[in-house]
Amino acid sequence: MKTASAIWLAPLALAAMSVMAPLHAGTGTGPATTIGIWDPALKATPTTGNSTPVANWRLDPNAAFNGVANAFNGTARLLFDMRGDPGSFFVCSGSLMPGGEWLLTAAHCADGIRSMTIEFGLYNNTALETRSATGYVVHPGWIASGGALDNGSDIALVKLDAPVTNLNTYYLSTTNDVGKEHLITGYGTSGVGYGTSSPNWNDSAYGHYGYNTFDVESSVVFGAWGQGTYTEPTYGVTYVADYDSYNIADPDRYNTLGRMAQITGSSAWTSGLTLGEREALISGGDSGGGDFVWDAAGGRWLLSAVHSWGWQFCGGRISPSCDFSSSNSSSYGDLSGSTAVYTHIPWIESVVGRSVTAPIPEPGTWALMLAGLAGLGSLARRRRMH
Repeated sequence: MKTASAIWLAPLALAAMSVMAPLHAGTGTGPATTIGIWDPALKATPTTGNSTPVANWRLDPNAAFNGVANAFNGTARLLFDMRGDPGSFFVCSGSLMPGGEWLLTAAHCADGIRSMTIEFGLYNNTALETRSATGYVVHPGWIASGGALDNGSDIALVKLDAPVTNLNTYYLSTTNDVGKEHLITGYGTSGVGYGTSSPNWNDSAYGHYGYNTFDVESSVVFGAWGQGTYTEPTYGVTYVADYDSYNIADPDRYNTLGRMAQITGSSAWTSGLTLGEREALISGGDSGGGDFVWDAAGGRWLLSAVHSWGWQFCGGRISPSCDFSSSNSSSYGDLSGSTAVYTHIPWIESVVGRSVTAPIPEPGTWALMLAGLAGLGSLARRRRMH
């Protein structure tokens, strides 16, 4: 996110890449200790790819979101090393599954790890709970494809050494959520969308959040673009969002997906500028973190997707460029992709050994509830008659 958090051993130069790149790696000696200062007067945009001071968008595990207490204390920072890269330390993000025994993250965050520490509800470098990974299971499509991004399989489950029973867990969305606003969570680097340098680790003692909209499926937008070879996702769905600007001149210029729709003459998707200061985008270290949609009927946050890739798509493809800064890997105009979870529910449940979708009351329960409500209504009428 253009917010902050994570530790890198070697900065991932997305600006220099012409293909989609995973956002998990980095180099460093540990979380930075610099702490941003909260200034309500400056709260103009989130900081995941955001527009105001990073401290404005820290993910407080004790905070309520939409009335849900401690809503995101079950989100986690993943610290790990990889086989074949000894001495390097990497960061990703993840979300706790129902039952508290497994964590959902991106496949590129788990495939090939030697060891992993999972810190839940990290705030000011203090975690509510800490666990170690005892194993992981990556989606079979990830293995079959050789780790190809945007094929819908960049998703994995990490087994914890002991269950986490005192924090929130997250049921999965069962629907295609294109067009929905979502809340982004992650423990990656942070910065601002109008900056000319990439997000950094200066606020890595905290997780961060922001908002965006799932504008379109990757197969739809890149299939319509039709420039070069594009292979549609084989194993699932990837949601694509762009990082729209609101506080600079000519914001439509950096509305990448809107401009792509206009150039291709497509009406299959839209990309508006409606989120204003709340809009955000993922950045390095946010990979594997959760995109959450609000279930108003159930009064809960559902985990809709897992962060997979970021892309400075505009470089050399659209003129004038819709990338605000080629030196900023998460600036206005950049794209992000997240692996949708709804097509993977059977596989996830086969791994964790339990249901991961929100329970629905049985018909008998509804009947009892309605009977009870009818009885209350009758009692109220009798009282009024007296």
